[in-house]
Amino acid sequence: MFDDRRIDEVTAARRARAHDLVDRALGIDPATATGPELTAAIEARSELAAVVDGAVVAAIPQWEASLDWAADGCSSPVVAVVNRTGAHRSSAAALRRTGLDVAAMPHVSAAARAGRVPLSHLHLLARARRDEVAEVFDRDEAQLVAEAEARTADSLSAWLRAWRYGALEELGRNEPDSPPDHASEADTARIVTGFAGRGLVTIDLSAVSLAMWVEAIEARIETWRRAGALTEDTRTWEELVAAALDDLIADGSASSRRGQARPLLIVLAKLGELFDRADIPAEQREAWTARIVGGGPIGQAALRELMEQADLQLVVTDDDGEPLYVGRARRLATAAMLVALIARSGGTCEFPGCHARHHRSHAHHISWWRHGGPTDISNLALLCPHHHRLVHRGWEMTRGPTGLVFRRPDGTTVDPPPFRQAA
Repeated sequence: MFDDRRIDEVTAARRARAHDLVDRALGIDPATATGPELTAAIEARSELAAVVDGAVVAAIPQWEASLDWAADGCSSPVVAVVNRTGAHRSSAAALRRTGLDVAAMPHVSAAARAGRVPLSHLHLLARARRDEVAEVFDRDEAQLVAEAEARTADSLSAWLRAWRYGALEELGRNEPDSPPDHASEADTARIVTGFAGRGLVTIDLSAVSLAMWVEAIEARIETWRRAGALTEDTRTWEELVAAALDDLIADGSASSRRGQARPLLIVLAKLGELFDRADIPAEQREAWTARIVGGGPIGQAALRELMEQADLQLVVTDDDGEPLYVGRARRLATAAMLVALIARSGGTCEFPGCHARHHRSHAHHISWWRHGGPTDISNLALLCPHHHRLVHRGWEMTRGPTGLVFRRPDGTTVDPPPFRQAA
């Protein structure tokens, strides 16, 4: 255990080292520096990153316990890190997990605080302490840290893998089965919106569901084959599987709706701009833009193809972007209002820094209905369940000239995060 004086000495030494590394990294002119000087700057940057990252990793448990990450209404520490640093969500989650895991490893923690081990190596050491080898890890921890200080990340990864097999052999245990990616045996699906209107769907099915899907898809393709629809068809098997899925989904949607299931295209325009545009020659008009709600831009060719199969809904607003006033004629937002909210918000929760998709959000009265607030589009906001709960627990929300303004229970304003998660 360090006494207070020793802690102060360690902190001072670490700061002096960090200052020296900053000077080495920034104190050169890339245009005139020699090769060795440039190499030294690169090495200094790596050492400095280890010093700073180690200090942050050591601070993660205390930061999370402080609940300061929730001060801006963030639903989790990971979301707070993303909004404050602009990091990938996966990187933010790995940083948090590493900080919590390393807190229980005295030798790894000491190496992190001293900046002796880079963040990549801390990730590997934290992941190496699995339940089935934890007792051997605790015994060998000092040796593992020593290896981490002397190896590259790839070399350490391979060395830790060999160490793990040796630990399992020593304990007389077999390699455990890989855990599922989710806590239950339920089917899961993930849809990722890509570029130009395309997307990626990842589905994890149980054995029963998989058999049902395969049977349905193969039966649909066989139906096409018997009807002669595939005689001159040049599509690959993967393309036929996707077409069969589309067909099955369309059948299911049509059974509960009138007619064929169709996507919805929302055309958002201000009335004044429409009139102004009518007076401008076509070749002088500004180019229009289109994007998938909650996703990226879509090209003209893909949009034209989509328009041939989609329903179109025109949302015309005034110059302030406020359409569809219905006063207090009804409490719940209409379907048209929800479309307008989605178009105005970009398809996400309107709380600063929150990007929960619109299908998880719902319309909330800014001035509450029971307090006389009307069901007007200017009095509605699209909020996810987490932030909806906040405004029912003392957080205030008003609409200002540039958008929604949120205030904490103490009256302070929630500023937009330094980084946005979506364009």
